[in-house]
Amino acid sequence: MPADMKHIIASAFVDMTREKGIDKITVKSLIDACNISRQTFYYHFQDIMEVIEWAVEQATKSTLARGLEAETPEDALSVLITSATENGTLIRRLLDSQKRAQIEKLFVQASRTFLQEFIRNRPQKLSLNYSDMEVALDFWAFGISGLLLKYSEQDHIDAKALACQIYQLLPGKIENNPK
Repeated sequence: MPADMKHIIASAFVDMTREKGIDKITVKSLIDACNISRQTFYYHFQDIMEVIEWAVEQATKSTLARGLEAETPEDALSVLITSATENGTLIRRLLDSQKRAQIEKLFVQASRTFLQEFIRNRPQKLSLNYSDMEVALDFWAFGISGLLLKYSEQDHIDAKALACQIYQLLPGKIENNPK
């Protein structure tokens, strides 16, 4: 059995989602697509929602890694926006499901994780105490998630321009210290 079975299952799920809505994907159809047993699926995941959560978590980690390589916060936001627009069809399929509320929460959490880790891993001058930072992260995560979900519906978007517009809403809050 391949060591990366979670990735294989999640990839098959993503491929199936691009073809049809997630409400039509069952554990049976997923295990058939992966050519695995039901026992193997349940060894790695409890249900389809856990597959979605794991796939979003992996995408967030990948996007964060690229965002941390960015020169500026605007460039990091551009990475996040580009990732969302590149996966627009997948995002729309996920949102068109009966699990929309859960999917939206996942996107907010992914945006919050991205922002929190970006701030934590870059030398920053922050003018917020811990309590205020928690509220600010939630505020920014909900706002950015809403914009990402809205713009994921468009075929073409200028990620850099949108990133600059979003960053303008965060004046003086996330400033890079000279390295």
